Amino acid sequence: MEVGDLAKQKGTKDEDQFSSKVSYNMAINILRTVVMALFGFLMVPYYIDQFGLATYAILPLATSISSYVLAITDPLGDAFARYTSIAIQKNDMGLANRTYSSSMFGMMRCMAVLIPLVVLISLASPYVFNVAGSATLDVQIMFAMILLSSLLISFSACLGSVFMAYNKLYIIYASKTVYCVAQVVLVILFFVMHGASLPLLGASYVIASVLMMLIMAIYVKKVCPQIELSRKNYDRKMLKDMSSLGMWATVSEFGTLMYIEASLIMVNICLGATEQASFSIVANVISMIHTATTSLAAVSVPLVYRHFANKDRKGLVDTMVFFMKFTGMVMAFPVAFIILFMPQILELWLGPGYENLYDMLYIMLPMEISFCTIRVLLTVPIVYVKMRPVAFATAAFGVLNVVMCLVVLTFTDLGTLGVCACWAVSMFLLKVVFYPLYCSKLTKTKKLQYLTPLLYSHAMFAVVLIIGCLFNSVYTISTKWISVIFAFVAAFTIYFIIIMRFLFNKEEKGMILHFLPGFIQRAIER
Repeated sequence: MEVGDLAKQKGTKDEDQFSSKVSYNMAINILRTVVMALFGFLMVPYYIDQFGLATYAILPLATSISSYVLAITDPLGDAFARYTSIAIQKNDMGLANRTYSSSMFGMMRCMAVLIPLVVLISLASPYVFNVAGSATLDVQIMFAMILLSSLLISFSACLGSVFMAYNKLYIIYASKTVYCVAQVVLVILFFVMHGASLPLLGASYVIASVLMMLIMAIYVKKVCPQIELSRKNYDRKMLKDMSSLGMWATVSEFGTLMYIEASLIMVNICLGATEQASFSIVANVISMIHTATTSLAAVSVPLVYRHFANKDRKGLVDTMVFFMKFTGMVMAFPVAFIILFMPQILELWLGPGYENLYDMLYIMLPMEISFCTIRVLLTVPIVYVKMRPVAFATAAFGVLNVVMCLVVLTFTDLGTLGVCACWAVSMFLLKVVFYPLYCSKLTKTKKLQYLTPLLYSHAMFAVVLIIGCLFNSVYTISTKWISVIFAFVAAFTIYFIIIMRFLFNKEEKGMILHFLPGFIQRAIER
């Protein structure tokens, strides 16, 4: 066998090994998503019980403000990850070490600059926002700790670039699962031992984030022993080039924060802590859907980078379309389920007296189908280093959302319903109109290439709603957890088997079937 044949054979083997990890990544990611969604679901009523509704509102407000800090660090981390991952995939370890070291030191410099801002925000928080009579010092400490936790988590993107390059995303997902579990366990432990306290709540975030960073740092050297964090590998020019991509991604991220997060702050200032608490519960539901969607979509990122590094445009586009179709159609069911059985779910989750949330969720949830489908496309402008138009578009529609919200809150009595409607309109313009058209231009595909998965997702969403309404007319699910969980699991299993058998081709099924239980595999393949 000739050298060329051996190289080709080795390349094919490497490709197979790289791709084989997709299913494993997805399986671990689904587990992480389930754990995060479960804890997020259970902790909201726990916090309301411990603090009261008005005081609980401080927590989502603090996490919302922390999002603005992450808006600076996260895009930088994603930009750094892009360069490091591609360098490793090209097997250029010299370049990989320079990008990795430059990224880490660059992130440290960014954190040093942001610490005074964190202190300032924390000190000002009780005086800027409605905090429902909570102790000023307690609010300040909690804000400071949650913001500090956000800074620590920012390192995850730099560390995660190594795992991304080898398609070992399961390490990232496992680390984030540990973070989630540790944070919840620490909160309950602290509250049992010392009573409910905002500073202790903040401390749980810091400790959990430190634990996550330590785990990821340990595994970086195990996955890639050649990677080295060294001052001698620091390249100022390279950091500048990487930061230019991160800068536009930061502008885009700030634009994104002008949607839910900005709406949350405006509701707090204009309508008070109680109304903001109700709106934050709705935002929490949206956040859980976003988390689940991001988890599914994240599996595609290493494959996209791989295709780009290999200059395989067709492979990149096919990957995008498949994961758009997959995430959109999978998420169509839980979104429709929440809409159909909202009274039972909210009563079980929060207890009676939250009927005011129905209309807000009815407005916002249908728009989530578009987000679920389009989420995969957010990687495309980053990998092509074409973030400037995205930044402008995101910021423009974000400003539009803020302006519309201010008009609604100032001149109408629509309150939070109007805020939800403004969000839905601005998100439609960004996700359904701009992203598919712009990404089709970048990847040089037909304009409708990325709109087709949207049609699939919304069609299945409509089908589930129609069938669910018919089911509801003859049988009512009781307000018992066992009844709701059984209905969801049974219906979702049937739904998943149907879409797998009839709406995915053989190759697409093969990518999914690896992590499914055997009886579902047999049902699909029969």
